[in-house]
Amino acid sequence: GRTSFQHVGATMLLCASEKTATSVALVLGATAAAAVAWQVYLRRSTRPLKGPLQCQQCEPPLTASTAVLRRLLEVIEKEILPKTTEQVAAGNKVFGAAVLDGAFDTVVADTNHETSCPLYHGEVYTIKQWSSVANKPSAASSIFLSTHEPCCMCISAIVWSGFRKCYYFFPYETTRNQGIPHDLKIMHQLWGVERYVTRNEFCATAGILELIESLPSGPDKDELQATARRINAKYNDLSHKYHSEKGHNAKNTLAFN
Repeated sequence: GRTSFQHVGATMLLCASEKTATSVALVLGATAAAAVAWQVYLRRSTRPLKGPLQCQQCEPPLTASTAVLRRLLEVIEKEILPKTTEQVAAGNKVFGAAVLDGAFDTVVADTNHETSCPLYHGEVYTIKQWSSVANKPSAASSIFLSTHEPCCMCISAIVWSGFRKCYYFFPYETTRNQGIPHDLKIMHQLWGVERYVTRNEFCATAGILELIESLPSGPDKDELQATARRINAKYNDLSHKYHSEKGHNAKNTLAFN
């Protein structure tokens, strides 16, 4: 009896040891496989892209007639700038935006409110205000207008909201020269690219100043250039005011000034 009992006990211990060894082997195998998969992911995620981005159905290039350019400048000067002037006095940055319907009538126009929330760049705050408008046209049929070329967060917000056309007044380089280089720097540091792709499957963007320069010489071009210079001067004054006062503004606790 005792010998049989001892034999059964030894068999049970041996089986338990084999099960433990099998479990350990499975865990080690799974760990090794996960480590290999992680290394493959890292190699792929850090591999630089080769060649230009290929998209099957890129948005067509954005163009604009003289009348459209005149209207875009009018919205910036008469609808966005007054709100930006007010908010710069409150310590916010100079960036503003508007949403226009397909006929280029204004649905909403607003400006930066970063002192209320660091995510409230001009474009994001305008989208927030636009989202609460009743009976508005769809984003896909609307036009997004930005005073400055949208940063990586804002261009993503524009795309995620469904807008497919975006015009801007100042390019990144002007924003950088006005003392705010973060757009380009963040894009380069986070993704290793100089800028987003301006024509892709989600949206197309175009600079108003470049479109004006592409017009044939004549009274219309002269008029638009004069308006652009006037707007530029106003933004330079606002930029100077923001930078000269931001250090004394108790509400300005932004990570990027």
